[in-house]
Amino acid sequence: MSAAKIEQTVLISDSASLLEVLLGDAMVTRGPALNHKPGPVELSIDSTASFSPHSHPPNAGGLVVCKDDYVAEMKNQNEELVAKIKASFVAAFAVDFENDPGPDVLNEFANSTGRLVMRPYAREFMQQMSIRMGLPALTLEVLRFKGSVVEEADGEQSLEGEGFGT
Repeated sequence: MSAAKIEQTVLISDSASLLEVLLGDAMVTRGPALNHKPGPVELSIDSTASFSPHSHPPNAGGLVVCKDDYVAEMKNQNEELVAKIKASFVAAFAVDFENDPGPDVLNEFANSTGRLVMRPYAREFMQQMSIRMGLPALTLEVLRFKGSVVEEADGEQSLEGEGFGT
């Protein structure tokens, strides 16, 4: 990423003020597996962001909206689908600038600050939905920093016995 784009990303992060975090779409389904003994969990997350300027003063500045789409497929030891949990979370941030910083900068913000803000909401939702289905708790892994980039823990996890984890 160029120095100018890094500067813009820092500008977003430094000026961002969280307005709200909402649960967007959600779907919880039980799979066909009869054996619910925990096996692997496949988790995918897609992060996106968009920018819109405020329409008029005194609300100078803009709005950055980040969205994370989570999909968790919980399988048993025989690799049969036990349950699938899908959820999207949206976070809105007020920012102090009026010009669209561009998709690269917005995606960098969504994959760092946006994801950090939404992760606790996603963790609680995924865990509660798995428990309410009578399954072991699905616990999302803690995010890790590599420089200024937030990353998921490497690889697929499988926990025997007590619960699902990823």
